[in-house]
Amino acid sequence: MRLMRLGRVAAALALLACAVPAWAAGTWRGPTAAVTTTSLWAGTATHAVNLAAMAGARSLIMARLSDAVPLRIIVGLASNRAAATAFLRHQTTPGDPLFHTFLTPAQFTQMFNPSRTQALAVATYLAREGFTDIAIEPNNLIVSGVAPPSRVEAAFHTTIQATVVNGRLLYGNVTPALVPASLRGLVVAVLGLNNVYRMHTHILPMSRLAVRRLAISPQPLQSGAAHTPPPCLVVNAQNVCTFGEYGPVQYQRAYDACPTTCTGYNTTIAVMAEGNVSQVLKDLRTAESYWGLPHVPYSAIQVGVSSVDTSGLDEWDLDTQVASGIAQTVKHLYVYHTTTLTDSDITLEYSHWVNDDLAVAGNSSFGEPESFAYADGSMEIDDALFNQAAAQGQTMFASTGDNGEGCPVLAATGVPNSGTPEVCYPASSPYVVAVGGTTLDTNAVGAKGPCTNCGQPGTYYGEHVWIGTGGGVSAFESAPYWQTNGIVALAAAGRAIADISMCADNNGCPMDVFVNGAQIGVGGTSLSSPMSMGVWARLETMHGNKLGFAAPVYYGIYGKYEPCPLGSTACTPSEFPTANTAALPPDTTEPIGGFHDILFGSNGIPSSAAPGWDTPTGLGSVDICVMQKDIANSIFSGH
Repeated sequence: MRLMRLGRVAAALALLACAVPAWAAGTWRGPTAAVTTTSLWAGTATHAVNLAAMAGARSLIMARLSDAVPLRIIVGLASNRAAATAFLRHQTTPGDPLFHTFLTPAQFTQMFNPSRTQALAVATYLAREGFTDIAIEPNNLIVSGVAPPSRVEAAFHTTIQATVVNGRLLYGNVTPALVPASLRGLVVAVLGLNNVYRMHTHILPMSRLAVRRLAISPQPLQSGAAHTPPPCLVVNAQNVCTFGEYGPVQYQRAYDACPTTCTGYNTTIAVMAEGNVSQVLKDLRTAESYWGLPHVPYSAIQVGVSSVDTSGLDEWDLDTQVASGIAQTVKHLYVYHTTTLTDSDITLEYSHWVNDDLAVAGNSSFGEPESFAYADGSMEIDDALFNQAAAQGQTMFASTGDNGEGCPVLAATGVPNSGTPEVCYPASSPYVVAVGGTTLDTNAVGAKGPCTNCGQPGTYYGEHVWIGTGGGVSAFESAPYWQTNGIVALAAAGRAIADISMCADNNGCPMDVFVNGAQIGVGGTSLSSPMSMGVWARLETMHGNKLGFAAPVYYGIYGKYEPCPLGSTACTPSEFPTANTAALPPDTTEPIGGFHDILFGSNGIPSSAAPGWDTPTGLGSVDICVMQKDIANSIFSGH
């Protein structure tokens, strides 16, 4: 099913010619041009950067960026988004002639992306303007090249200024990026003009202060084969582990993973990373041996210029160890690593993941305020790439953030501040699965009565909202069709997140992760997102890697199992008349076709959990064994 025959491609084009007008609004709600321009120059989605505001300073000494600092520029080209979005609906509608006709990158490019001739026109323009190292991505959506700032300024009719804050060089285009009128409508955005719009990882260490208050000594590191489970740090009167450390095997047990025959053994996954990742494989092998897990096939794929940065090692270690660990095993684990977390480098990384089409699922445990991605145009390009991935049957999982209602902003001064509450990107893209966070509590094994540092995490007890999880409604993206069928009350206002959720509480259910060979406890939605990817690997393997894009499939579960009127608390689904567990509030949950619907908790007013979909936790967390059966009943699944 991954390969669509040419005859069906022609049929699809004919069908979409009729279907496009009904879906012409697509998913983009913001203006695509930064400015209205003259006949000589055309606007793009790349707006001017307020460099002083991004640097966290009211007054700075500014200067033109020196030509000694060459820039790699990413030029994004327009795709037929309306038609591609319409095609995705056909793909996910059981009974439709195009249902589950997953495209190859070449087929998608032929149907919806710019032609090679159009891409060559942009490449020719860059060459004429003095760019070197010019490259066209295989899907024709990106043309990149390198040039000194002065030539970049001339090519895009902009001005690039620079300053130094705390020893760090910051630069950005202080006027919008334009293109010649001959490229009007073809070029949608120009990335690489600044280094201040960048992603930040959503990872939090376990609080050592909390551990010291409990007088708990660190668990000694043991080498060799699998060891006894990590401890419950706090057990209450009901013998519930309310603060415990977890390894992959413990998460498998808590989330009801089926026997080892139902693993992710036939599904490929990928982690989006940055910097020098040479230590990641070493730490993964240490973790696998320690937890008694198989050694998964592994490849690191470099995107762009190599980097010596290892500041994100704990993040990439967490992503790889929990994703493959909760899956038990996978067919192959790919780690894409790029130069920096700037929007331009991340966009190029996404392009490689999509065009390689090697991994059924990917994970992005990072994000930025969506207004940043909108302002520089990366939202426009990345959405097109994610749309293509979905049409190819790929799913990108993204963490919603660890700052409650607001996506965190990290200024150049190093001081985190929230600013106006807004959702994070790429989680707010309608073509990804946005993963929120919960506090997971389990039944303690071997513990009797209230105690500290005793027993081990056991089976599922319940969950509630983790106070740090992100969630909310996008100001720039429209809700996809699977959110507009009565499941999400906020869909009229825009794309709403989260979609699903899993454990993220760094002080409630942190994971023991091996970093540089040593164990540390970490959490955040950087934990819940790759965990969700590992769960999806199990489900895809169970269904022959034919489920396709995960978001509509998951929402289709609610379409089947949640018949109550939207927002109603007066009824419960007829097939599930009682609560999921005997758990006391706030851990009481409701089963909805393979989901634990989270009922209690808040990540900020007015965000709070409620019966059905909600912003902090979406549809809820996954009961793996139940979901493997009930996912076949999704109204968008067709199995």
